[in-house]
Amino acid sequence: MDVYGEVWRTGGTKTRTGDQLDDFLEQRAAKVETGGGVDSTTVSWSCLKEDFNDVFRAFEDVLKNPEFRADKIGIAQKGYTTASHDATTIPGRLRDAKRPSWSMAKNNPYARVPEYTTVAAITRQDLVAWHDNHVHPNNIILGVVGDFDSAKMEARLREAFASWPRSGGERSRDHARTRETGILRGRQD
Repeated sequence: MDVYGEVWRTGGTKTRTGDQLDDFLEQRAAKVETGGGVDSTTVSWSCLKEDFNDVFRAFEDVLKNPEFRADKIGIAQKGYTTASHDATTIPGRLRDAKRPSWSMAKNNPYARVPEYTTVAAITRQDLVAWHDNHVHPNNIILGVVGDFDSAKMEARLREAFASWPRSGGERSRDHARTRETGILRGRQD
């Protein structure tokens, strides 16, 4: 998931390369970031209030239309290879890197330790397929924090996500329980 989480953002979208997105965001002192871990993936944005509409459109584009460009996949794979090499050649790091697999059941996702061959085998199509299968409005939690009018923000979010198709595929047993959807508002004191 590390490669997916990194290339989700650095690979850009169908309308902008990752480098073009970097330039766009840098001009606005804004961020759109992604990440991936064993049990979740994240995408976030941060911007000044006056840049919200432009930066939110970039966030929405990254969320819905990632391109996963091959050159950025190669960079992420090489970064993993370098980090893995360090973990296996610096005393004590191999033990720390392998510890999860020693203490958990074989089929536990937390026990999985990526190997050179599995990371090197990741293709653009693998990342696109994973994204298409898992990133849907009924499979995400969206939180917004900042200085905004709640009613206007709710309307903007509904506008942005209303036409995004929900997942219709089978879901794992872990996600089979019914979830309520809605808007939760925190009070600002």
